[in-house]
Order: sequence, then structure tokens, then C-alpha cells
Amino acid sequence: MKKISLLALFLFLFSAISFAHGPVRGKMTAKVAIDAPAEEVWDVIKNFDDMSWHPGIKSTDGKGGNEKGATRVLTLPGGGTITEFLKKYDDKKMSYTYKITDMSIVKTIQHSGQDEDVPVLAVDNYQGKLTVKKKGSGSEVIWVATYYRGYMNNNPPVELNEETADKQVTAVLKEGLTSLLNKFEPAASPETITFEMKR
Repeated sequence: MKKISLLALFLFLFSAISFAHGPVRGKMTAKVAIDAPAEEVWDVIKNFDDMSWHPGIKSTDGKGGNEKGATRVLTLPGGGTITEFLKKYDDKKMSYTYKITDMSIVKTIQHSGQDEDVPVLAVDNYQGKLTVKKKGSGSEVIWVATYYRGYMNNNPPVELNEETADKQVTAVLKEGLTSLLNKFEPAASPETITFEMKR
């Protein structure tokens, strides 16, 4: 009986720990093949201070051009903002890496007896990398996002959990890559965009 009780206690604790785990860094990779030379595709997206190719961005206020350390403030259609920092830029490799440093707050919720701010993107420590590669006579665009969920403690509220973070990041990447694809292939379907998630 004692052994059974100890086993039951162990299983209970294991399930509780599994359910209430802390945040795990996720890596989402989105790829799309475009029937256009890589140089032409890169020319559309290469300027860090110009996100006009992304329909989810209303305006971009950039400082520093494409130099390391440059910043940009993205204003969203709903009025929210995201501030980003350029970590690395390589024109020859047609790639740049950036990091979110600040976001506006959508609302404040009550969770576990405390106020929790919900930002426009339910993530923490977000870093992105945008790359264009030659693929035959065409190109492939690869957009990688690594991030934690927005709530860094155990038992996150739904507004700041992994599911919400993944859904929002997927939407950002898909909307941007679909717009870029259709600039060169107006009839192409967004279903050609592939997503891989690792956590």
C-alpha cells in the first residue's frame, strides 16, 4: 500500500510539474519559393527601415539605415507599436537579424492576483532573421523567429501562453511572406509557404 501511495504521489507531482512548466524557447521557420531572381526579391525587403512590403505594418520610422545598431519603430494598423534593433546585416548574403526591444501594451489583465500587461505580440525575447537564397533561376525566402511566450512564469494566462504566441507569430510571418510572394507571383497561393516549429 505504501509503495502504491508513493507511486501515486510521484505521478501526481510529475504531471503537475509537466503542466506547470516554465517557458521554453521556440523556433519557427517559414519558407517560401518565389519565381524571381534572389537579387530582385532581396531588393524589396533589404532596407531595415522600410517594411512597406508587409501589409501588417502601417508605417516604419527607422534610424541608422542598414548599419548594425539601427532601430525601427513599426506602427501597426490598430495603432500599436513594436520597436526593433538591427543586430546583423549582410548584403552579400542577403540576410539580416533583428531583435524586438519594446512593444506597446494592448491591455492589462488580472492573473494569479497580479496585473499582467499584454503586448501587441504575446512574446518575450523575440529575435528574427530574414534571408533570401538563390534557388535555381528563382529564390527562396527564409524567415526565422525565435522567442519565448509572453508570460515567463509558470501557468501562463491564455493571452500570454505558447499557443497564442505561436498563432500570432505565424500570422505575422505568413502575412508578410504572402505579400512578398504575390508581388512576383500574383496568382500564387499562400499554401506554398511552409512552417516548421521546434520547441
